[in-house]
Amino acid sequence: MIPIQPAALLIMAKKKVSLAKSVQRVRGRRLESKKATGVERTLDQFQFHLPDLMRDKLAEAATANGRSLNDEIIHRLTHSLERDEMKKLSDHLKTRGDRLAKVEEEIAALVEQLRLPLVPKARQ
Repeated sequence: MIPIQPAALLIMAKKKVSLAKSVQRVRGRRLESKKATGVERTLDQFQFHLPDLMRDKLAEAATANGRSLNDEIIHRLTHSLERDEMKKLSDHLKTRGDRLAKVEEEIAALVEQLRLPLVPKARQ
């Protein structure tokens, strides 16, 4: 392990503070930091409009799942974002798989060319 000099620690601490301040500024307003179970978390509060009956459906789902309405919305958003990331990863892997299959075909063609019997030249 490489020892870190005190000056480097001071620089890192300053960067951490400036990063924390920039994270707290979202759309021109400061967010409140709250301590929950000893861990500092930054929470963003905002209002948004839901289409008719969506709030009722979310409330029913929250009750059925034993969650608050807020937790249900966060749960569903989290799963939606995770699903999007998985889709991106899946598409990326499919592209790589297609590319690998093409390279394998090219290698097989080269191996087949190497296996062709050599035709001796006719003696003159």
